[in-house]
Amino acid sequence: MNIHQLSARYIEEQDRILVRINTSEGSEMRLWLTRRLTLALWPTLNKAVVEHIARQDSFTAHLHDEASKKMLADFQREAVLKSADFSTPYQDQDAADPVTLPLGTAPLLVTEVRITPVASGPLKIAFNEQLPEQKSPRGFQVELAPPLVHGLVQLLEQALAQSAWTQASEVQEALTRSTGSAAAEDRPKYLN
Repeated sequence: MNIHQLSARYIEEQDRILVRINTSEGSEMRLWLTRRLTLALWPTLNKAVVEHIARQDSFTAHLHDEASKKMLADFQREAVLKSADFSTPYQDQDAADPVTLPLGTAPLLVTEVRITPVASGPLKIAFNEQLPEQKSPRGFQVELAPPLVHGLVQLLEQALAQSAWTQASEVQEALTRSTGSAAAEDRPKYLN
C-alpha cells in the first residue's frame, strides 16, 4: 500500500476520531478510533515511535536514557513536520475518479492495534475490528516510514485536542485524587 494522504479528525456527533488513509492506487481505508482505544493507544504509540526512531538512528541506537531518546525523536519530528504538507485538503471521493473502499463504506471500528517496529524499515501498524456479531474480523496493516509516522502522530494529536478527551481524563484524575482513590469510583453517578 503506497500512502498518498492521511486524515484524522474528531467527529463530535460520533464522539470518535475518523482516520482516513488514501493510497496512490485510489483506495481509501477508513477507521473509527474510540475514546477508550485512543487514550490507551496514545502513550504506546508515542513510545513505539521514540524507540523505532532510536533504533534506526546510529547516533541514538546506543542510548539507554529514555529522556535523551525522546528529545532526539522530538527533534526529528520537528524537522519532518517543517517540510510536511498540512495545508492541502484531503481529497474526497468524486464521481469522475471514484475511490475504492476495500473495507466497505462503513469505517473499521478499531478494537485492536498492533505496532511492530522493523529494525531498518518502516513502523508496521495493524488495525483490527473484532465485534461480537461478526463472523470474521476485519482489518488491515500499514507500513509507515518516519515522515508518515510523525505526520500521523501530529494529526492524531490535533484530533485529540479537538475532542478534549485528555482534558476530561485529567479532570477525572484530579477528582479521584481530591476525594480519595477507590471511594470516588464506588459512588453511584446520577444525571438529573
